[in-house]
Order: sequence, then structure tokens, then C-alpha cells
Amino acid sequence: MARLLDLHVHPSLKMYYLPYLRASFHARVLSGPFRNPLSFRTQYSHLKNSPVKIMLCAHYVIEQDFVKHGIQGWARAVSWIFAPLFYGKLRREDPYKALNGMMDTLEKAAANTNRWVFGNGTRFKLVRRFAELQDLGSNEIALVHAIEGAHALGYHPEPGQSLDDFMQQTLKRLKEVKERGVCLITLAHFWDNMFAPQTNGTELVPKRKNGEMSRDYDDLMAEMKRADWEWGDKQRLAEPFARACLEMGMLIDISHTQEHARWRIYELCESYDRPVIASHVGLRHFFNHEYNLSDDEVLRIHKLGGIVGLILSRRWLVDPLKHPETSGNGIDDLIENMLYIRNLTGDVSCIGIGTDFDGLTDPFDDCYHPGHLDRVAEAMRKHFTEGEIDQILYGNSLRALERGWD
Repeated sequence: MARLLDLHVHPSLKMYYLPYLRASFHARVLSGPFRNPLSFRTQYSHLKNSPVKIMLCAHYVIEQDFVKHGIQGWARAVSWIFAPLFYGKLRREDPYKALNGMMDTLEKAAANTNRWVFGNGTRFKLVRRFAELQDLGSNEIALVHAIEGAHALGYHPEPGQSLDDFMQQTLKRLKEVKERGVCLITLAHFWDNMFAPQTNGTELVPKRKNGEMSRDYDDLMAEMKRADWEWGDKQRLAEPFARACLEMGMLIDISHTQEHARWRIYELCESYDRPVIASHVGLRHFFNHEYNLSDDEVLRIHKLGGIVGLILSRRWLVDPLKHPETSGNGIDDLIENMLYIRNLTGDVSCIGIGTDFDGLTDPFDDCYHPGHLDRVAEAMRKHFTEGEIDQILYGNSLRALERGWD
């Protein structure tokens, strides 16, 4: 069986925020091929016989300003009516408290799940250092802490708190989460933070206007905000924060970060001799969106020994105008992206996978939970050797972890 290292997956997001999910991978929730933010795709029944061996579990603290302003008015009204306590918590919860709560939830879920696994059944192992991955058992899946959005360490200075004091607070928290085992930080996400300028992550979908199909934002439920500041802004902390991550031995994930900032991160990673990660992205060759990577960026990441983690969502792998012409199946599109990178760089050494399962992603119809990932490996055999398949699904990302996670 193939083995897989998932660079970006969200079990704690669902277990922490959804009130009907207990802290256990044994939780059972309908998780079909349709987009459903209330699903739970990383449940034990899907993982136990899957090729997944290592999961970088991205803890995403839902931003207060996104809750207040990004979610459309009608959706906010419905939330106040049907879930006032839950929605009120999202609007006021301290982000660092929420981050630690999510990490606690993941750790508790691993223990709760293992308690009900018998014999040689698949078990979860919390891993806090790279060396602990070396003795991973054949029946174990490693869970590794990661953070999506540096805002989880603090939104902004409190009244009366200087920028320098806020940075010192951030460094203290960064050390604390490093000690808890965080290996990677995605600097930006859906809304403004102090540490990296984010793209507009609102997905584009085909819409008909005046009888013609065009790309437009899928903003029925919510819309994201593109930062209006640039790397180097003296009122922000992008440069010192990125340097601190690299000095402490945590990988930087450039997903959701604006392109001009990504190029500065490439320079920093080169100076620190660290690989860079784009954990769940597509290629601009197939869909021209700032969130996706240009050919020049792919070549730069390849040179740095980094990883392009291809996302399992056609909304980023395929131009929206092609969606109506095809089914919702995406494995062939995923492989087309892999082949393009191999042709561009000359090998497969920078290709990885970031499923984004249990995030807000619209998954493939033919691969919508971890139990389907063997289908990806099987389809790859038409185009790649067994060695290349293992590199793409596992070896490349493991090598980047070894180089970047001290």
C-alpha cells in the first residue's frame, strides 16, 4: 500500500467548534462528496484503512473580524437566532486561548480514540519532534500540530501595549507552541493580521451574466478580505516574525500570503537554509489566481528544497470556466498538476499533497475523505514509477520536515 503525508488537514477545527462532535476520531458524521462545512471527513472509519501515515493538523482559529464582517449579514442573523451562544463565542473568544483549546482537543481525541482500538488496529501517535517520526509503527498514524494563521498568537496590540511589547508577547507564545510540538505556521489566512498580508481567499466560481459564463466570487455565505498593506510595513511584524519562526526551527507555509510577500519569504528561507512549504495550493498555469503559484515560484520552491502541496479541490486546480464542462471528479486534474510540475522542474522532488480535508474546501467527488486516497495512488501508476509515487505522497514532505523542523 502507498503511504501518505498530508501537509494540511483540519480535524481539530471540526472537533473544537462543532458542538455535536466530541473529542474523538470515532465520531460519525455524514461526509459525502458535496461541500458541507458541518461534515467530519477525518473520522476513524475513513482513516483506519487509508494510506495516511502522517497528518499535519492545522489549527485554524476563526478570526473575530471574519465572523463580524466577512460572513454575510443574512448568515449572521441566522446564527444569532439559532445558535446565539456559539456565534457569540466566535465573536469574542481570545485567539490564543482558542488555539490552545484546539491543541488540547486534538491530543484528547488521540487518547480517546486509542482507548477504543484493540489488537493491532490503527492507532494515533502525538508527535512533538521530528525524531519521533523515525520509529512510527506500521499501525500508527502520526498527528503533528500546525497552525493556520499567525493571528492565533494574537490579533493586534491591546490598548496601551506598544508594538515592541506585542512582539515580545508573540515571541513568548511562539516558544510555547513550539514546545507543544508545532512544526509549521501558515502565516496568513482569511483576514488581516499583524504578520503577513493575505490574499483574497474567496473562491471563484462560474456564474452566468447576460447570457455568458464568467468567473465571480462565491460570496453567497461569506467573503474574505485582501490585505491593503505590504511586507515591510513598519506598523506590522512580518519580517521579525518570519525570522523568529525560522530561527526556532518551524517551517513557514506561504499559502494565503500575497505574492510579493512570498518572494521575500523565499529570500529569507534561502538565507536560513530552510525549505519553504505551500501546503494546499494549485498552479497558476491552470487557474490564474493570486492564491496559486506561478511557474517561477514553483521553480524557486524546487531550488529551495521546498514542497508544493497540491490541494484536493477543483476550485483551485482547475479554471472555474471549465467546471460546467466536466464532472466533479478531480483525481485526473490532480495528476495533471503533478505532471506539469515534473515537466517544469525536471523531477518530482517538490510535489506533495495537502488535502485540506475538514477545512472549508469543496472536495473531489471521487476522493472526498482519506479512505479514498488509495485511488490517487492507483491513478498515478499510469504516469509515475513506484519510487516517484512514494516521493510525491510521502518522501518529499518528510524530507522537508527533517530539514525545517528542528
